[in-house]
Amino acid sequence: MLGLGIDEPDEDEDARIEVADVPFIAEEDFLTKYGKKYSLSFGENKEVVLTPAA
Repeated sequence: MLGLGIDEPDEDEDARIEVADVPFIAEEDFLTKYGKKYSLSFGENKEVVLTPAA
């Protein structure tokens, strides 16, 4: 799972990453599987869209 960094991370399972200076919390397993580099944009309805960066 990947979520905004406003929540407290679980120290045993989570890591904090930044995308365009916005903090996110992610499970280590998620980062191992999908990587740590993402681009941040906004969709048509102003929703946050994270896209894996190459």
